[in-house]
Amino acid sequence: MPLHPIVGEPSPFAVLPPTEEDGYFAQPAHARPAVPFNDDLLDPEPGLDPMRAARCACIQSGACPPDRRFLSDFLVDFTWASSLLEGSSYSSLDTAALLACGERNLAKPLDDAVLALNHQRAAEHLWEHRALSMENVCRMHALLTDDHGLAEVCDCDHFLPIEQRGKPREFEDVRLHQSAYLPPFRPGTGHATSLLERVIVIARTLHPVQAAFYLLTRMAYIQSFANGNKRTARIAANLPLLGSGLLPLSYVDVDKAEYLRGMVAFYELGSVRLIERVFLRAYAKSVVRACLLPQSAPEKGIDIGAQIDAISEELVAYIHTGNRPASPRADAFLSWRAAA
Repeated sequence: MPLHPIVGEPSPFAVLPPTEEDGYFAQPAHARPAVPFNDDLLDPEPGLDPMRAARCACIQSGACPPDRRFLSDFLVDFTWASSLLEGSSYSSLDTAALLACGERNLAKPLDDAVLALNHQRAAEHLWEHRALSMENVCRMHALLTDDHGLAEVCDCDHFLPIEQRGKPREFEDVRLHQSAYLPPFRPGTGHATSLLERVIVIARTLHPVQAAFYLLTRMAYIQSFANGNKRTARIAANLPLLGSGLLPLSYVDVDKAEYLRGMVAFYELGSVRLIERVFLRAYAKSVVRACLLPQSAPEKGIDIGAQIDAISEELVAYIHTGNRPASPRADAFLSWRAAA
């Protein structure tokens, strides 16, 4: 695996204590003061602690390599989980049936099926095109927001007209639901494009796990597209990971309320505490789900399928502290390859 620069020490950026943060969100968005775009938040800090980023790479010793065999499970997991964060009613089984067999759940909205298929197409593009580039990001956005010319879904909030897909906005203002944050709007100046280019350039300078966290937060923050910004940020976060041979984020089991609250805390407070917690749990769980240990080390008595949550939490504790897990089931994620 190539070496990557690790940027900075833990950020000195002020973070509200939990009690103050909770008090802040006790007010509805309309009652909180408007928070304009802050250019300083495009800096790499506040960001993921460099040591935690490095430990995220260390927990992958017993996991599947991100190859073709891994792809089929990842497509279902990512499609289902990311669509769920958009409000989809599709279950994991619904998603698997749709992606594998083309069987749509007729009891559920058509737009949920289209949203899932769009995620599948975008993830397949990601798999074949792993360079962190403006072209790749815009192409995935276009795939994620395609209405396929279906009149039944063209008015749905998930999709965009063809002239807005994959193209940073010029004259479309963006207003976020449940947030007092005001995204940047400089019509006709190319500002949205320049911000997106800047975020991509900065991400290329970071350790791949730091870059993933940076893209997840900053691409959503700049709101360069008329819609679909969080979806695009979630899939773009996987570009530096896959490009470096690391496992991608599937976002399986991410709690929607925690994710949205974490994003809003960054938008309005410049705090990464909440969204970092969501990110690290999501990444640890993605790694555990990709683990080869049930097949490779049955003699160790490690039943990964039954212990995903517990093992993930132990790995998150390791990522935070650097202390090796006490239990063999979690420690195996750090030592399996060396012992194999």
